[in-house]
Amino acid sequence: MKEIISYLLLIAIIFFIVVLFTSECRADVDLVDTGKKFIFTDWLKQETLKWGTVSSICGYQALNGLTEGYHFRQENTYLINGGNYHAFVTGQRLAGITTGWFMYANIRNKNQSWFGKFRRFLGSSLIARNAFEWSYKGARYGNPFDYTEKHNEHSIVYFGFRDGKLTDLYIGTGSVTGPLVDLGCLLFGWIILE
Repeated sequence: MKEIISYLLLIAIIFFIVVLFTSECRADVDLVDTGKKFIFTDWLKQETLKWGTVSSICGYQALNGLTEGYHFRQENTYLINGGNYHAFVTGQRLAGITTGWFMYANIRNKNQSWFGKFRRFLGSSLIARNAFEWSYKGARYGNPFDYTEKHNEHSIVYFGFRDGKLTDLYIGTGSVTGPLVDLGCLLFGWIILE
């Protein structure tokens, strides 16, 4: 599997190089204009942008959760192990690239206000937060809906300063507050999603 992915990546790089330099290699050739011939977003409809953004960021966060669950479990998880870890990480990276591309396509879209773009990004992120949490708990504990206090000490992560250093800070949830936070993120994300 790793060999196939390596070959596909190599083919993609070679294709990019060939496409990039199909224009004559002169000082007056604008590489940005050359790139725009292949990277454009005008054909995307609003629904494609909306659901592409939601699905790509949810997929990215789900794969982040799976790989983080693997790291913090310190052994094989219920899905990821030492033999297939790189396949999941490669999927995570591809989902990250796809998410970046959809973010770029939304930003470039002229049929949407900046406030609408912000709502789309925030709504997608709130929904994707649950994809991360559920896949993380599924990989680490074997149950994506494990709401025990012990396994949810770090459910809400934010950043702050402690002893003059930037550090992670956490809010824990339990058997009642955990589902409420997940449901709140899902509903609020769905409502503000434009």
